[in-house]
Amino acid sequence: MKDRLITYLTFGNRFYSIEQTQSNGEAIYYGIELKKTKNQVEVAKSFEYKNLDETSKYIPKHKPVFLVINNEFVITKRIESNETEPLKLAHLAFQNIKIDDFYYEVLKQKNIHFISICRKDYLDKLLSDYQTNNISIIDFSLGNLMITSISNLISEKEVQTSNAVITKENDQISAIEIDNNLTEVSYAFNDTTLKSQELLPFSSALSLITKTKQVVSAFNSKDQNLLTNFKEKLFFNQFIKIGLSLLFITLLINFFLFNNYYDKVNQLREITQVFNVSKSKLINLSDKVQKTQKMVEDVLKSNASKSSFYVDAIIHNLPDAIILSELNYQPLLKKIKDDKAIQNDIDVIIVSGTTSDRVLVSQWISQLETKDWINNIEILSFDDKQKASLFSIKINIQDDTKN
Repeated sequence: MKDRLITYLTFGNRFYSIEQTQSNGEAIYYGIELKKTKNQVEVAKSFEYKNLDETSKYIPKHKPVFLVINNEFVITKRIESNETEPLKLAHLAFQNIKIDDFYYEVLKQKNIHFISICRKDYLDKLLSDYQTNNISIIDFSLGNLMITSISNLISEKEVQTSNAVITKENDQISAIEIDNNLTEVSYAFNDTTLKSQELLPFSSALSLITKTKQVVSAFNSKDQNLLTNFKEKLFFNQFIKIGLSLLFITLLINFFLFNNYYDKVNQLREITQVFNVSKSKLINLSDKVQKTQKMVEDVLKSNASKSSFYVDAIIHNLPDAIILSELNYQPLLKKIKDDKAIQNDIDVIIVSGTTSDRVLVSQWISQLETKDWINNIEILSFDDKQKASLFSIKINIQDDTKN
């Protein structure tokens, strides 16, 4: 389970392979994309193009790719020997070359072996070109040797690739004949139908899935470096993506938390403003109550005098012909206003009324002037009319607090 998870994280479920070969003296690229679903593998698509910079049209960035170099820079020889050591087989096949200058690959069989070689400087430059075009090569093979992975699945005795005819005999490959003028043919096996130029890409992409490579490569360290570099880039890219995703999620959470707290703070601010307004209203109301209370106390203080005594004394000897309409003890000097103290005309009584006999009014005033608590009486108005006379008098009394 752990290995499957690591494989999925590294490769995903899509596997790619490219065969770089030639046709009519020009480079040509055959590619394939395999899709792995559970325990099945199917061809998602195949493609063909003539310029390396077109690769990105068919293979996404940061996807691992198996490369098959199968052009004029690769030489393949057949030898018959009981030797099994790859290096010795390479020396037997190519006796006059400096093997350290070449990458070589060996297809070992019973007694017939095939050895493919390619100069290191050319292949290193080629791999660098792929890297420049953002194509992640993690493994490669030389010539037509990778056909051995699927040759036993094909029933035909002769199998044709993009540039060679492969002959099978006694459960092993007996001949590989290069031919650049082959016509396209198709092969069916395991519910899969492939064209001849798709066989090598399919076989090499399949080796990424099965993790099996039946040929022996003398460039394992190179392969390992390619895979390590790919994993490091993959880790870096995934780390960047995951890091940015986590950063985005963190910022998103912070945004929602900030919004939540911001809304709560706004609510608290609104509540505080309401409380402040209510407090201000309460203070104003309290001031009004205090002022009203003072006004009431002023009035009560005034009423606490001998007002009832004066009123009783005034109306005690009032003649029947005189009818009083007003008796105002300590009348207001000004109208009552908000935020203003009540101002009374202290020690004054205003008396108004009507009479049918003005003489009785003079007699009544004279009687009042005999009271020791009255200083004097002023006639404010006296209006004679046919049936009744209207009058108003002002009684100035002694200091109320002294009586």
